[in-house]
Amino acid sequence: MRKWIVIGLLVMLGLFACAGNKTVHQKVEKAEITTQVAILPLKALDSSSRYITKILTVRDLDLTFDKHANYTLLDMAETARDFKETGYTDVEELEKDELAEISKNLEADVIVVGNVSESRSGLYSVSMRFYSTLSGDVKQSNFNVGKERESRWAAMEKGLMEELDNFVSGEMDKIFNLGTNFYNNENYHKALENLQQVVALKPDKVDAYYYLGNTYEKMNNNSKAEETFIAGLELDPREQRIAVALMELYEKTNQPEKRLSVMESLAEHLQDAETWLAVGNLHDQLGNKNKAKNSFNKALELEPENQAANIRLALMLFEEERYVEAIPRLEKAFEFAPDNDTVSRSLATAYQKSGRIQDAIDRYESIIKNDAENVNAYLNLIGLYRADKKDTKAIETANALKRVAPNNAFSYLNLAAIYLGQNKLSEAESNANLTISKDSSLHQPYIVLASVFQSRGTDAYNKYLDLDQQASKAVGKKATSLRKDRDAAKSTAQSHLSKAREHLNSARNRTNDSDAVRDINTRLSRVNDLLSKL
Repeated sequence: MRKWIVIGLLVMLGLFACAGNKTVHQKVEKAEITTQVAILPLKALDSSSRYITKILTVRDLDLTFDKHANYTLLDMAETARDFKETGYTDVEELEKDELAEISKNLEADVIVVGNVSESRSGLYSVSMRFYSTLSGDVKQSNFNVGKERESRWAAMEKGLMEELDNFVSGEMDKIFNLGTNFYNNENYHKALENLQQVVALKPDKVDAYYYLGNTYEKMNNNSKAEETFIAGLELDPREQRIAVALMELYEKTNQPEKRLSVMESLAEHLQDAETWLAVGNLHDQLGNKNKAKNSFNKALELEPENQAANIRLALMLFEEERYVEAIPRLEKAFEFAPDNDTVSRSLATAYQKSGRIQDAIDRYESIIKNDAENVNAYLNLIGLYRADKKDTKAIETANALKRVAPNNAFSYLNLAAIYLGQNKLSEAESNANLTISKDSSLHQPYIVLASVFQSRGTDAYNKYLDLDQQASKAVGKKATSLRKDRDAAKSTAQSHLSKAREHLNSARNRTNDSDAVRDINTRLSRVNDLLSKL
C-alpha cells in the first residue's frame, strides 16, 4: 500500500513540476475570432499510456494551443463534464451522427476524439479524429510522442496542429464558398458573417478580402471596405481585383489622390505599361505634369512601342515648347497614328519652331526616293509643305500618294483641307466626299464639308441682309423684286447652314478627341447662331 502511495505522490509532483514549467511558454494574444476546439476525454488504450495521457490532458494540449492565435481550446475539464452528461461512455465508439449530437452542447467548431497507446517502450502512438461541426467531415491524424517533453511538443506541433490547420483550412474554404454564394445572392448580412470568419481564421486567403470588402461596401460601410481592401493588398500587392475595387471605392468617394496611390503601387508591382499609362493620365488630370511625364516614361521603358504613352509624352513635351525633345517622339507618334491631326500639326509646328522644316522636307523626300511606297513619308511631307505654306508642293505630293495608294483616305483629306484654305470650295467638297468614300469613320472630312457649307451659307446670309436693307428702302416693282431675291437668299442660307450643322453633328459622332469635340461644338454654336437669326 505504501508503495502505491509513494508512486501516486511522485506522479502528482511530476505533474505539478510540469505545470510549473508552463510559465516558460509565452501565450500569444488570441485573434478576435478563433476556431473553438473541444477535445473529448482522451482514452488510454493500455495501462502504460495512462501517464502520458494525463500529461497531455493536464498540460501539453493547453501549452500547444496557447501558442496559436487562431485557436481556442475549450476547458478540457468542462468538456469532459459536458461529455459525461451526454450519457456516452466510450469516445472510441462515437459515430458521426453521435458527434453531431454532442456538438450541439459543446458550442465548438471542431471536436477532437483521440486515444493513446504504447507502441514500444517509451514511445506512444496518439490517434485523433477531427470532426467539423460545420460540414460533418471527419479527418484522421496519427503521431507519436515520447517522454522527453521538447520532442513531444515538437511532435504535437507537427502531428496535431499542422493537421488541424489543414483540416480547418479546408473548412474555411467551405465557409468562404458559402459566403460568396450569399454575396452573389445579395444576402450581405449572411455573407458578412461567413467572410469575417474566414478572414479571421484563415488570414492568408486573399480572395476573402475581396469579397468581404465588397460586402462592406454593399452595406454602405465604406471605411471597413477600405480597411479590408488595404489588408488584402498588404497580403498580395499584385492582386488586381482588390486594387481595382479599392480604386473604384476612392473614385466613388471622390478621393483621387488615394486612388492614384493605389494605381501607382499596382503599376510598380505588376510592371505593367498600361497601368503606368493610366497613372500618367490621372496625374495629368490632377495637374501633376512632371509626375505624368515620369509615368509615361516608365510605361515606355516597359513597352517601347506603346502608342498611347508615346503620343501623350510627345504632346506634353510639345505643350511645354520643348520642341527638340518633342520632335523624335512626335515623329514616332505620327508613325503610330498618321490620322491624328493633333500629332501631325504638332510635328509640323515643332519642326517650324525649331527651324528644321527644310531639313525635315529633305529627309522625307529622301525616304520617298528610297521607298516610293512609304505612305507615312508622303503624309509627313504633305504636312511639312502645308506648314511651310507650299500648297502647290503639298498638292503634288498628295496626288503622288493617290497614285501609290489610291485607297488611302488621307491624300484626299489633305487635298480637301488645302483647297478649303484656298477657298476653292468645290474642290474641297469633292475631295472631302472622296475621303468619306475611302473611310467613312473619319471625322475630319465632315468638318471640311461643314466649313464649305458654312462659308456658302454665310455668303448667302450676308446677301440676304444686304437685300433686306435694299428692299426696305425700295418701292413698287423694285421693292417686290428685291424682296423676292431676299427670300431666295434667306432660303439658300438656311439650306447651306443646315447642311453645315448636319456635317458637324456627323463629325462629332465620329470622334472622342476632346480638342476636336470642343472645336466642333464651337463651330456648331456659330452655325446655330446664324440659323437663329434667319
